[in-house]
Amino acid sequence: MNEFQNTELTYLCHMKHNLLIILLFLSFYASEAQVLNIERERIKTDTTGWSGTGKLTFNLISNTKKFTEGGLRTHIQFKTKRSLYLALTEYELIKSEDDDFSNKGMVHLRYNYKLNSVLTAEAFTQAQFNKVLNLNFRGLTGAGLRAKVLGFDSFRLYTGAAYMFEYEEPVAPNPHEYNHRLSSYLSFTIKVNSGFSLINTLYYQPLLSDFSDYRISTNLDMVIRISKKLSYVTTLEYLSDNRPLPEMPRNIYSFKNSLLFDFGR
Repeated sequence: MNEFQNTELTYLCHMKHNLLIILLFLSFYASEAQVLNIERERIKTDTTGWSGTGKLTFNLISNTKKFTEGGLRTHIQFKTKRSLYLALTEYELIKSEDDDFSNKGMVHLRYNYKLNSVLTAEAFTQAQFNKVLNLNFRGLTGAGLRAKVLGFDSFRLYTGAAYMFEYEEPVAPNPHEYNHRLSSYLSFTIKVNSGFSLINTLYYQPLLSDFSDYRISTNLDMVIRISKKLSYVTTLEYLSDNRPLPEMPRNIYSFKNSLLFDFGR
């Protein structure tokens, strides 16, 4: 092998390594939004009983460095004529020998009770951590109302508002906080046909005592159904936190692609 071939091989190895770093970096930003888009997580079904989705990932990559990636995500819901019980769990770890690109976990429980054809009462609680974003623990609970503005087969529009109590514990030495927030949202779903749909949700979560301290999040999903149980999802997310955790950016955005497997419908 001549000197030119050696140089070319070395360049290609560096390119592969840099590409891997970029992909992991994008994966990190694709998974760090702190506002849970519950509208995206609702399984739209007219039938009662159990339904859910699940995803399990594990990757081990070794070249000039070793990378480990693992994740578990489950969504289970039970629907009756007027009630909906929903449980979400998520854990993700992406790390190298030297650093964590992502290390987070979340559990979310929610109960809906349909008051009439327009209004639904909601109650929820959530616990999460995100080591990469300097969040040791965040716990929240709240309740509110959800309203159906339009409910056609091809187009649905919802809005909602809830009181939310939030306990936030950043990494030391930053002090913990107790916050009272308004959690409001506007969501629409466009169903072009049985195989293609768009879902968009806009969240606004200000402090009740100071509306200049707020979080705004928007999530756009493009869902392409491959089969009855499998869908391809492209997601664009943007989060703006007016007063983020110490040393964290104010704006976070991501673009990601995934496969979603449905079970129990």
